[in-house]
Amino acid sequence: MNTPSAIAHVVLDFDGTCTQIPKIWEAYLELYRTGLGEAGFDVTGSEWREANDTVRKHSPKAGWTLAGCPAAPAAADPYILADESARLILRRRGDHRTVPPQVNMQAYAAAAAPWREEAIETFSRLVERGIRLHFVSNSSTAMITRRLQELLADHPLLQGKIAVQSDAGKFRISELNWENQDAFLPDARTKFEQLPAASEAEYSKSVGRPIYLRRGSYFDAIYRVLGGDIGLIPNTVFCGDIWEMDLAMPYALGACVHLIDRAAPFDTYDFEKNAAAAGGVRAKTSGDLTGLLAWL
Repeated sequence: MNTPSAIAHVVLDFDGTCTQIPKIWEAYLELYRTGLGEAGFDVTGSEWREANDTVRKHSPKAGWTLAGCPAAPAAADPYILADESARLILRRRGDHRTVPPQVNMQAYAAAAAPWREEAIETFSRLVERGIRLHFVSNSSTAMITRRLQELLADHPLLQGKIAVQSDAGKFRISELNWENQDAFLPDARTKFEQLPAASEAEYSKSVGRPIYLRRGSYFDAIYRVLGGDIGLIPNTVFCGDIWEMDLAMPYALGACVHLIDRAAPFDTYDFEKNAAAAGGVRAKTSGDLTGLLAWL
C-alpha cells in the first residue's frame, strides 16, 4: 500500500458528514409525509412507517434509485429513506407520477440539521495548517453557501477560506459528457475512463449488487474543485458519511478518504466499515469531524 502524499485539500460532503442528523430525522420524515399529502399523494402515518421499515429491511442491497440506477444504500440517511419509501408506495399503488422535488426541499428547509459542534474548531485547525477546504455535495451550492455564511459569521478569518462546488449529482451513474471533448484535459478524461464500471474490491461482494464507480457528474465537480489539475487527487482527502456515494470513486481514483460514522438509526453498514478498513493508509474513520486532524 502506497504512503499517502502530503495533504493539501480536504473535500467535504455536507449532509450527515458536517450536520447532526439525529436531531432532525424524525421531524424531517414526518414533514416529508405531510408534503406528500399536500402534493396530492395522501399517505397515512401507518403506511409511511411500514414503507420506511420495509426499505430499511432491504437496505443496503436495495439502493437509492433517484437517477434510475442504485447509487447508495436505500436507508443510508433520512433523505434517501424518504425518497425510496415514497417510490415504494407509488409502485405498490401503480401510480406512475413523480413526487415533486419541492416535497423534499420544503421538509429539508423546515427541519434543517444543525452543524456538528466541532465543525468550526476542525475547519479552523485545518485552515491554519494551510489545507484548502471545499464542499462537494448533492445539496445546492446556494444552500450550503448560506449555511456556511451563518456558521462563519463570527469567524472572519475563515470567511473566504472554504469553497463550495456543489449540486454534484453523486447519485448519477454516468459517463462524462461526450459532446464536449474539451470539457476535460486529456489526462483527466483518461483517468476517469480507466475506472472500472463497478468496484471489484472484496467488500463490495457482500452487498448483493454492484457498487458503481463511474459517476461522471461527481467527477466533473471534483475536476472543477481542483482547478482542472487531476494530479492533485493523491494530495486530497475526501470526507463523507456514505462510502458508496462519497468515497468509493475518489478512493479508486487514488485519493485518501475519511469515513464519518453514521449514528443510529442510520448506522454505518458493515460493508462500509470493511471498505475503509481495507483502504490501508489511504483511509481513516472517525465518529466526528475532529478525526480529520489525524491527516495533519
